[in-house]
Amino acid sequence: MITRNSCGVLAASSLACMVGSLLPVNWAHAEEARPAAADGQLEEVVVTAERRTADVQNTATSISVITGAELKTEGKYSLQEMLEEVPGVGALTPTPGAQSGSDQSGNNITIRGIVSNVGGGNSATSVAAATAVYVDGVFEGLGGGYDIDHVEVLRGPEGTLYGRSATAGLVALHTANPNLDSLDGNAGVEFGDYHLQHYNAALSVPLIDDKLAVRISGNRYQRDGYDTEVGGSIASTDGRVKVLFKPIQGFSLLVGAALENNVTNEGGTTIVLAAPNDPTYHLTPVGHGDNDLRQYWGEMNWDLNFATLTWQPALRTYETNSTAFIRSGLSLNQTVSVPHDRFHTEELRLASNPGSKLTWQVGGFYYQNGVSSSNITNIVFPFVGLAFNSQLKDKATTAASVFGEATYPIAEGWRITGGARYDDTNVAVNQYYTSATLITGHLFGDAGKSEFKNGTFRVRAEHDLAEQHMVYASISSGASPGDLSLATNAAGNPIALPLRAETLVAYELGSKNRFLDNRLQVNGSVYYYNYGGYQTVINITPASLPTETGVAVPAHVLGGELETIWQVTSADRVNFNLAVTDATLVDKNTSLGVGTGATVAEFFVLNDMPSVTPFTASLSYDHDFVLPGGSRLTPRGAVRYLSPHELTNVTAQEASDPVYINNSGPHATYYQYFHVDGQVVTDVNLAWSSPDSKWLANAYVRNISDNRYKTVVNVQGPGVAFVPSLYEPRTIGVSLNARF
Repeated sequence: MITRNSCGVLAASSLACMVGSLLPVNWAHAEEARPAAADGQLEEVVVTAERRTADVQNTATSISVITGAELKTEGKYSLQEMLEEVPGVGALTPTPGAQSGSDQSGNNITIRGIVSNVGGGNSATSVAAATAVYVDGVFEGLGGGYDIDHVEVLRGPEGTLYGRSATAGLVALHTANPNLDSLDGNAGVEFGDYHLQHYNAALSVPLIDDKLAVRISGNRYQRDGYDTEVGGSIASTDGRVKVLFKPIQGFSLLVGAALENNVTNEGGTTIVLAAPNDPTYHLTPVGHGDNDLRQYWGEMNWDLNFATLTWQPALRTYETNSTAFIRSGLSLNQTVSVPHDRFHTEELRLASNPGSKLTWQVGGFYYQNGVSSSNITNIVFPFVGLAFNSQLKDKATTAASVFGEATYPIAEGWRITGGARYDDTNVAVNQYYTSATLITGHLFGDAGKSEFKNGTFRVRAEHDLAEQHMVYASISSGASPGDLSLATNAAGNPIALPLRAETLVAYELGSKNRFLDNRLQVNGSVYYYNYGGYQTVINITPASLPTETGVAVPAHVLGGELETIWQVTSADRVNFNLAVTDATLVDKNTSLGVGTGATVAEFFVLNDMPSVTPFTASLSYDHDFVLPGGSRLTPRGAVRYLSPHELTNVTAQEASDPVYINNSGPHATYYQYFHVDGQVVTDVNLAWSSPDSKWLANAYVRNISDNRYKTVVNVQGPGVAFVPSLYEPRTIGVSLNARF
């Protein structure tokens, strides 16, 4: 049985025989509840995140694995919920239907303190993320929230094999594949407060025994808004079809199609901070929002005797329309429309066959994104109105990469890995932007074109100290391509806003161990990052109309993670994880480059990188009670701690001057509004599984203390309103799942 674990990359060659066939790996029992471990020992875990079947304890990087069964029993379906107990990882969940700037979910994930770039405030779509998200091998693929086999999270740059957007790491979600041998499926229902209704089902049918099968799965999720009973509800409808064809031994073809429709309904609440930790709720009109996504993809594997050839083409489209209204000292509405957003990727790989002493793979990757959009913001003051109008007529991003990686055993128990990747990205933008000064800027022609060439590498050594003990050391790099946008300068006039390519070099030491007769697993790593430039967009005069400029500041990140699993008895299991992240800006004398002579230090008082939690820890415990007849009742409790941290940086003036909201008395300082105290969140659930594991019932309470701490704070001005996003409230739910 595969279960949550800590693991590594790239299998030792002695494990290559585990591949067995060229079919995409399907964790056939991921839907089962966790059985009692045999003799109280930990189970073996297998991963494929680096495109090889690997025993996780014989691999050499930091990975966490979560099964679909665990997610079901804990009532977790969003990326934020899936990743919240993974050390060194933080994630925010965007609101479906109102995803301005979020056509890539990786923008919402931070790994080891590396956050994604932020484009200009008038942008309607995102720039390249720091974290790569793959679903079934497709970059930013659809359908990662249902019919899940398992999730693999790789911490650290994965620039060699994954390249684009893998500077911080990788989240790989794997859904269940068709079964060539037998009919199987599952279905589930979930109900909870906030009028939650959640339905999902999957059916796999073999059409020709051992040769052709199809799997159809669907998902429907809907609930009211968390902050008001009037409107603000969200709904998501998802569907997927996979067809697996294996006409002969050594050849397989998987093709699929998926859809996702997200809707937010009219009505809602604006949350405004009356004091740094005092949210007030105001019923305000929020417009209807929706986005529609479609995806078509395939995966071919062909054994050529000397190597295996893999081809993975994919096409994804994204469309959105949404309107938001904000009232706080002013009337503001924002309308976002993305009528065209098309992602096309192709990947071709050639890899050594199982059993090779030298394990290697080489390949090429092609990425193309074409998008058009508009982002219109209207601000209405007494007797006057202003419109910020951004029209992205056309933007094309094209990238081509070549890569290779190999592992070789240089002596008994010793292996060395080397890899490299070269990427060439071209961006061409045709964009208009009318700012609050009523001046229109135009980014086109040579001014709207840029090319980014990046190389990444990996060098790693690993050594087996004993059968259950391994150490490794690595040096690797990552690079996210740059981008172009329009923003406003200190005078409020439109200017070109370049975001340069981000580079990172990582040094890591790690160890994988099992003790106590395979009952205790202790995996840990320490790392140091030399980060070429933390980039963000800052307001030059935050207390007045937003005027923006891009900032890039070198940074260093020093940290470590510890993941432990203790199978105390065959019925008792304890998981304990912690992460330390010290992310520091190291050269704040960098000029802002806006003609003022100002430096970054004048606007970045804090030395720590914002939105990075210095210390996190999680502890969970579960116990299996075997009931008469063989069924099991499993209570589980989990607690997470986040240390104090800042959500953004502040200027010297903001750190000391009081804030006057709507011309009333002082309300602390800017700094206090962006500061988050230490936070504790506790979840509990109670799961029952039938003797044959075909039925699974679950009841859960998430965030028992209803701790709604700040996760993001935006400033609305003039008039100064601090508008936060809050952690999800206490939620209570029950679910019933069946498989056959």
